[in-house]
Amino acid sequence: MLTWTVLARLAIAATLPLLLMPSLPSGEVIGALLLTGLLLQHSPYPSIRLVAITLLLVAWACNDARLMVRDIERLSARPAAFTVQVSEVRTERKQIRVRLLTEQEKMIFPPRFAWIGFDADLENYCPGQRWKMRLTLRPIHARLNEGDFDAQRFALANNTPLQGRILSQLAVDERCDGRWRFILKQRERNRATSTQATLEALAFGIRDGMSPQTRQLLRETGTAHLMAISGMHIALAASTGWLMARGVQFFLPARCIGYLFPLVVSWLIAALYTWLSGAQPPAERSLLALSLWALTRFAGVQLNSWQVWTFCIALLLVTDPLTVLSDSFWLSVLAVGMLLIWYQWFPLPAAFRFQRRWLPLQLLHLQAGMMILMVPLQVAIFNGISLTALVANVVAIPIVSFLTMPLVTLAILMPLASLSAFFWQAADYSLRALFYCLTLLPDGWWPLNGTTWFAVMVWGGLILWRAQLFFSLPFSSGALALSMILSRQPTAEQGWRIDMLDIGHGLSLVISQGNEAVMYDTGPRWENDNAGSRIIVPWLDRRQLRLKQIILSHKHLDHTGGLAAITQRWPGAQIRSALGEKTHLPCVRGTRWQWQQLSFRVVWPLTAAGAGDNNDSCVIIVDDGRVRLMLTGDIEAKAERQLVALEKQALKVDILQVPHHGSRTSSTSLLLRKTAGHTALASLARYNAWRMPAKGVLENYRRAGFRWLDTGQSGQITLRIAQGRVQIFSLREQLMPRWYHQWFGVKRESR
Repeated sequence: MLTWTVLARLAIAATLPLLLMPSLPSGEVIGALLLTGLLLQHSPYPSIRLVAITLLLVAWACNDARLMVRDIERLSARPAAFTVQVSEVRTERKQIRVRLLTEQEKMIFPPRFAWIGFDADLENYCPGQRWKMRLTLRPIHARLNEGDFDAQRFALANNTPLQGRILSQLAVDERCDGRWRFILKQRERNRATSTQATLEALAFGIRDGMSPQTRQLLRETGTAHLMAISGMHIALAASTGWLMARGVQFFLPARCIGYLFPLVVSWLIAALYTWLSGAQPPAERSLLALSLWALTRFAGVQLNSWQVWTFCIALLLVTDPLTVLSDSFWLSVLAVGMLLIWYQWFPLPAAFRFQRRWLPLQLLHLQAGMMILMVPLQVAIFNGISLTALVANVVAIPIVSFLTMPLVTLAILMPLASLSAFFWQAADYSLRALFYCLTLLPDGWWPLNGTTWFAVMVWGGLILWRAQLFFSLPFSSGALALSMILSRQPTAEQGWRIDMLDIGHGLSLVISQGNEAVMYDTGPRWENDNAGSRIIVPWLDRRQLRLKQIILSHKHLDHTGGLAAITQRWPGAQIRSALGEKTHLPCVRGTRWQWQQLSFRVVWPLTAAGAGDNNDSCVIIVDDGRVRLMLTGDIEAKAERQLVALEKQALKVDILQVPHHGSRTSSTSLLLRKTAGHTALASLARYNAWRMPAKGVLENYRRAGFRWLDTGQSGQITLRIAQGRVQIFSLREQLMPRWYHQWFGVKRESR
């Protein structure tokens, strides 16, 4: 029988394939699904009609994804004139997020957003403004490494699949919107607070100003969720509205008191807070759930918690199917589901469940449940868990819920600047006290990997406990748990492995044997971050590799930018270079060393050069007796010719790290003939300013018989080598072939 609950479940199931599809179905296939669904609707069999509805919903979801890809291709095809509305300003990155309203005076629907870089004064832009801009847009193309944050999927989930630059602009309406004017007014009032950035994150959802130290403290103590606008904050706002309404009713006669007035006020306060916080997706989802619950109360419809949960998910996925790609969506959805399971399957005894004097125990029960049930999700999304999260949240949640947030609410509502500043200062004191308490906790962050293993152990263990199988089948349950634990023990890989990480424009290549690794170059450093802390250290931790040695090819920042962060994590790792540093091991011609089954032989430069320029790069041949790899850094044509003259036939290798990212100044035909390899690995960014790789260089490699692979196209590139056999895997095409990882926009051949 088709009920609303069944329909909601079908809508959820129909959207899930978008998570796993390697490519989207064609328009013809979607049309066939639609037609088949319409025809099967007339079947007399209920089960067939359910299949028909599912086909229609699948067609709807796939068509929405196809529309996204179509708009990406069309809007990035050529420069065009747009009318845009500014929705967000990123000060430190000099970027604005704009909604594309019209293209060549034609309305754009569904809504599409883009990140636009600018060189003008920041004061020129604020949310709410409308501009006529001539823009060059290009599709989002993010770095892609195993277990790393998937920025390309994130961009599609948030309808912001484009980035670009301004060719010309003309203001249509320079007024900021009411929300931004209100925020600026409040900034004047809380300017004196030392935690201003965190207060703005709580009040308005603006997290850009939070320092890296604060972010790290919140992450390592498991309290970061408190500073991101979420369902808890919307619930607190709604509760504040309900208490305010009940306070007003205290002075009203009995005949004027009812449940509708507090319900309406609580919803309005929650909606106001959602607007003030920038209507971010987690807040919108929470408001939707609150709205659905309020409507059922108005209509007198009785729904249980699971039905409300199901309807909210279905409504979100039907209205915007690409929401299924959002990690924050799944984190919110599954967190609520975990709470429902915890309170239904593992409730407190009735004696402690309702009385206010047991509130600390109730809070501890809640936090214990969230910590236990969310372990697999935390490992999947954050690649680790916080062992101090339980203690930290027991302290942090009451402070934020009952002190900071009410004080922030009062500060926002106060019309007098002096009173508002007083409450902002009080909220600042509460956060400072909280941060002080959090700093007293020991370092509790535990890097972990293996989501499936943790899901089976944690969730499977709870099911066994709930079903009382631990008591009825203790030996079988114990044997199962022991086998799971033993399966977690690392097994030594045969042979060795090469991983060229996708770090944008720069180079970082990891050679590993067993649980040990040697790294060639440490990636770039950017204005506010570096590849070491952002990408390389988390990647090595996820692989559970111990770094033994770091080899620096030369001194340029796109090759040495992550060194400080990496040596901080592994202070005992040796550093080898040709830079003439006293603390570095030498990397000059004639240097040799053995590491397990691999021999390393340095063939360039002739002497340690203090300059450390491209042609001073440390060039190394790595050999296991059957397969040879040559690491070239950024050497150019001059050094290549000298190297060929010195090595002659001894330069033959199987795998070549492409010199200088595929620049036209390198990869001469002479070098490629002498190396005579079969695989070329290049580290580069798709949208690099130097348009690497050069087309002539690509042609040189093709003529020499090399298979070309680069991180700009393929993301992380992995080679597994054992007994003379080389297996090649690219993350974008082979390890994670998903439609949302495609190369959108211009074809690869045209770059």
